[in-house]
Amino acid sequence: MVETKPKHDVIVVGAGPAGLACSTELVGLGVSVAVVDEQGEPGGNIYRNVTHLSAQQRKVLGLDYTIGRELVEAFLAAAPDYLPRAHVWQAEATGNVCLSQNGKSRKLHAAYLVLSTGAMERPVPFPGWTLPGVMTCGGMSNLYKVSGLIPSDPVVLAGSGPLLWLVAEHLFVMGAPIAAILDTSTRKGAASAARHLPGALGRLGYMMKGLGMMAAVKRAAKENKTPIYRDVKNLRAEGGERLGKVRATSGTQDLCFDVATLLVHEGVIPETALLRQAGCAHRWNPVQRYWHADVAADGRTNLPSVFVAGDGAFVHGAKSAQLKGQRTALSIARELGRLSEVEFRSRVGSVSKELDKELRPRPFIDALYAPRGDLFHVADDTIVCRCEGVAAGRIREVARTGVVDPNEIKSIIRCGMGPCQGRMCGSAVLELAVEASGVAAEQIRALRQRPPIKPISLEELAAADLDVVSPRAGRADEETR
Repeated sequence: MVETKPKHDVIVVGAGPAGLACSTELVGLGVSVAVVDEQGEPGGNIYRNVTHLSAQQRKVLGLDYTIGRELVEAFLAAAPDYLPRAHVWQAEATGNVCLSQNGKSRKLHAAYLVLSTGAMERPVPFPGWTLPGVMTCGGMSNLYKVSGLIPSDPVVLAGSGPLLWLVAEHLFVMGAPIAAILDTSTRKGAASAARHLPGALGRLGYMMKGLGMMAAVKRAAKENKTPIYRDVKNLRAEGGERLGKVRATSGTQDLCFDVATLLVHEGVIPETALLRQAGCAHRWNPVQRYWHADVAADGRTNLPSVFVAGDGAFVHGAKSAQLKGQRTALSIARELGRLSEVEFRSRVGSVSKELDKELRPRPFIDALYAPRGDLFHVADDTIVCRCEGVAAGRIREVARTGVVDPNEIKSIIRCGMGPCQGRMCGSAVLELAVEASGVAAEQIRALRQRPPIKPISLEELAAADLDVVSPRAGRADEETR
């Protein structure tokens, strides 16, 4: 069977900072690009709805957010082949993708594939986390960006990381009734981060901005008589049809709040489902405790036709993702003959220098907000796999028999077999297996992903325009992490 000739030179999956920068740079260099994105408009989660903000939203969200408008406008001016509201359900090592758009599936062909799938908030199960009224800080932020919505009833924020403080700052500015802020960070994290402080001070302005944000939250909390608790553990959401109470402990103090909304955040991890399904090799990070694509400086993976740009390779933030997208674009353009070696070295040197500066604070931030060692030490009856209703105790029970591979655990108790394919429970299953068995996390495989990684109907699949099923030659062995 003869492979269909690629219609595009490059397919970029994802229209966040990395995807936007990569595709804009490529088009400017004369490369034919298709951009596939699940959202209805470009910007990703970080710059969601950035071109339609009201004056009040721009004021609240600040300059760091609104500068994303320039990135989106440059992308729209470049005018690549843009496919919004399209879900990629299979990525191939050859550079092709299968996608669903408007209820129909088809295949796109390209010489190169750039996966810029970004990051997601770390899903952490705790008692009551499935109750209506419990949501992530990022989810709350997106509601405000799109609809201008904020909580009107008392809300508790719980967790660790810069986004927790950023959302708290925004909610205070908007007058939301914050009942308490529960900081789950540990003193151990601060001690570990201290050795990285000299490097972080290489971007003093960035560090001062973060300190200023936290100071603003503390001032607002004092003015509004909102308590801030440290070293918080044992978070629990309680209620009937929806959230009614939030309980936790801080040291020896038992905490209880009558609230309608609980916003949680325990850091950010790469969104790797599509990367793993394609066969990209991954590496375990012991500080932030997540798998991330194992890539070269330009985003090159173990698959010759596949690159990863942005936070899928490691979570570094929006500006860094943008620069990584540019660097990937320059490497692909050189391979396609659109840039000479001299031109490439000149342009990539400038981008790399800016990226190196941008990354200076990251070791400090990663250590400071490393997930607590007991973060997943939840009660046995806590639901972990929301799709299949599997509780923590059942996962521990299986792991204690010596079955620690999440793929084998899935086959036994269906944990990770639902529509999300482990997107919401994969991290917890791994951590519970580590806890129950004592086996190191890096010795345990992450969940494999099987197409279709996004739900599509059998009717749509049967009618799909998949003219050629590309050979899987060059795909990494399925045992590759």
